[in-house]
Amino acid sequence: MALKAVLVHLSGSRRGKTEVFSSDKITIGADASNEIAFDAKKDTNISAFHAEILRKECEYLLIDKGSLKGTLVNHRVISEMALKDGDLIEFGAGGPTVRFRIKMDEDDICKQWSEILEDSLEIALTSKKGRFNTATGFFKQLLWEIYTQISHHIKLRIILTLVVFSGIVIAYFFVQNIKLTQTVEKVKMLELERSIAENIIKKYTNGVCLIQGAFSYYDEETGEPLFMMGRRTGINEYTGTGFLVSEEGLIITNRHIAEPWWELDTFSAPQLDPGVKPKFVVFRAFFPGIKEPFPLTVEKVSDEVDVALLRINTGGINIPVHELDTTDKGAVVGEPILLLGYPAGIKAIFAKMDPELVRQFIHIPFIQLVQELSNFGFIKPLATQGHLSDIMENRLVYDAQTTVGGSGGPIFNKKGLVIGINYGIFPGFRGSNFGVPIRYGLSLLKEVSKSVKDKKK
Repeated sequence: MALKAVLVHLSGSRRGKTEVFSSDKITIGADASNEIAFDAKKDTNISAFHAEILRKECEYLLIDKGSLKGTLVNHRVISEMALKDGDLIEFGAGGPTVRFRIKMDEDDICKQWSEILEDSLEIALTSKKGRFNTATGFFKQLLWEIYTQISHHIKLRIILTLVVFSGIVIAYFFVQNIKLTQTVEKVKMLELERSIAENIIKKYTNGVCLIQGAFSYYDEETGEPLFMMGRRTGINEYTGTGFLVSEEGLIITNRHIAEPWWELDTFSAPQLDPGVKPKFVVFRAFFPGIKEPFPLTVEKVSDEVDVALLRINTGGINIPVHELDTTDKGAVVGEPILLLGYPAGIKAIFAKMDPELVRQFIHIPFIQLVQELSNFGFIKPLATQGHLSDIMENRLVYDAQTTVGGSGGPIFNKKGLVIGINYGIFPGFRGSNFGVPIRYGLSLLKEVSKSVKDKKK
């Protein structure tokens, strides 16, 4: 196998170049006829015919040709010397330097990684223009050495490695981008849900009323209170929720709020005789920001579900009217909902008050108590949020928190439309509460509207 001489120019006008020679003689100097011709204007230490390298059998011999500045090998002046792989040749003291290497065949002409790194570093160090330029020069020369001094099949390996690595990096960042996008979307959704909730609360809070009811049982013939075992039956007191749905004063709530005796097991009611009828002692609605209550009358009740329509005389007072979902498509499983109402009734209002203030109200009888709370501006509905988990023919299921007293409250979708009327809780599990689809309330509104039109005729 033929020997080949490799000269790596570390400094001088040919700095950064790597030259390979298979000839038996290599002439070096400033004259253009030399095989390695330096620029005489830049490399002033170089003579016209400075030196030559001869290949003799299995070695290379460096001969100085009587140059003015001399030739150095590993920093020693020589006139003639057999070169070894890795020797450092300097053409004139302070002149251009080269790294000499010996290769055995064409494949071995390609440098090893250690040689590429060594040569790139030495070439970079000759710049003497600061650390930044040295580092830049090193990486620049390293890329050039990799491009010019490695074999074709190694280049293919590097390219394949880079492609695979790039693919992994791209895939990683693609996955991270998807995760980031999903996170951003979740944050946006949470922000949207929050802003929707804020808008609904601001817009409709004053249109959700606290319903106060108290009733007893009377003899229908005499009109006297019912007595059992010589004692008058007690007054049944309760609170509920309703919401205004028309400027004419119509309010939607539950039937068990409009007719609390509808389900007798709700109260400790006597077994009613045909001549015994329930009668309201008080039945009125308190709206936030309005001190005086509005007397309530029952306009219509549903025979199918727990929904009723009440009426008040607004007296021209501006009260927010709720917008109802008339498409029957506003309820979507999994979407966020918001519930407004008065769960826990008076107890919840007390819970928000200063304990010292509560002591002033706690002994006031129920009927007068709600009026006093209204006078002080404490009547205001609570808002809870959740998601719609199921939709059935006559029932909505959701996880927005509620309890007794919240019955009759509006259930809003993310568009701010009322999609249902809250009516019940699942005993023992707070994650499932129930509402009646708003179409049943719409049905009552249509019946009342039709009845009004018929009367006008």
